[in-house]
Amino acid sequence: MLRHLFGILVGIDLILTVTCQSRSFFDMNCPQNKAANFRKCEVFVDSRLDFIDFKQWTSELETAVTVSLDVTCSSKGVFFLPWPMKARGLIKLNVKGCVLEGFFQDSLTPTNLKDELQELSLENCVIAVNMKRVIDLFNTPLTQEIDCGQQTVQRSVWHNISYMFTNKMDDIAIDEYLRKFSFDQFFNRLRHIKYRCNYSNLKYIDDSISRSRGKNRFLLMTAYSDFPKLNTFRWTDNGYRSVPQELIDWRKYFPQLKLLDLSYNNISKFNFLGAPSTEMVSKSDPLVVDLSQNSVAEIPVDMPDYLTGSVPIIVDLTGNPLRCDCNFLRYKKYVMNALKRFEKYENLSEITCYSAIMHRKIQLVNYRNNNC
Repeated sequence: MLRHLFGILVGIDLILTVTCQSRSFFDMNCPQNKAANFRKCEVFVDSRLDFIDFKQWTSELETAVTVSLDVTCSSKGVFFLPWPMKARGLIKLNVKGCVLEGFFQDSLTPTNLKDELQELSLENCVIAVNMKRVIDLFNTPLTQEIDCGQQTVQRSVWHNISYMFTNKMDDIAIDEYLRKFSFDQFFNRLRHIKYRCNYSNLKYIDDSISRSRGKNRFLLMTAYSDFPKLNTFRWTDNGYRSVPQELIDWRKYFPQLKLLDLSYNNISKFNFLGAPSTEMVSKSDPLVVDLSQNSVAEIPVDMPDYLTGSVPIIVDLTGNPLRCDCNFLRYKKYVMNALKRFEKYENLSEITCYSAIMHRKIQLVNYRNNNC
């Protein structure tokens, strides 16, 4: 997952101001459930928290103990959190509202720890990036551990993540920057890696609300990684104007996908009938594609085919600038056929088009057009 980052260039029970984290600090904030061999840590950070201290604390626990860490920061809170965020026994990591420092600090140092993390959630955080450090990583072969991150993860949330540079771009010669950040060179170098990142347990991804997503994000994500069980993929409010090819070919890269949420982008055209499925068995459950609140005005002529493949596809166009014309009638026929098979999506019948003649919106279920 570190490779993917290159493509972008709870109530708190105890509130403390954190300056130095000793063993007693984590003992106090991480009460033990002895019956379950589990410790739940909840920390509010008003100054600074160091993951290295937490990592040292977990190394002294009994080997059978598992740990979750929930960190919430004030507006001044900083969490020193080096990738790949490994600590012995850590199975859940939730971070909210923090400035994340040291993200690439130890990215060339093996941790000698096994993958254990099952849930990772970063919300409303700012990742502080040293551009010189990124350039060094960009030109250094990475180990599988660092490149892939923790392949045991089942749920991955990177919600409303932004980035800030900790050094001035003037510190980096522009010719060096352009030379070293050639995407073609970077991608060609990836062709020589001898492993794949296999996220065999990953079922949920939320990478929403980030306008810094690079155009090659999905290419980097799928070229050397497998997502055999991913069923929910949320990619909302990221400013995308078109559907990436890897999502058009979703059957190839995400064969178990059930929900693709692309709402609140700026997509004007769509196609989800790309690469055929490699699986021979048809599935009764559909793929639901949420394209609500986008800029779609044209309906594909092959819309009926969205219900005839091995996996039916339900496309939700709520809140798009649809006109009351033959295009919309095509979508209506598709929706009515879909509702015969999948009644629970009856909200689709409330989707509206705008009539230039009547100067008002008309619900799909009520729309008629005898001229098509």
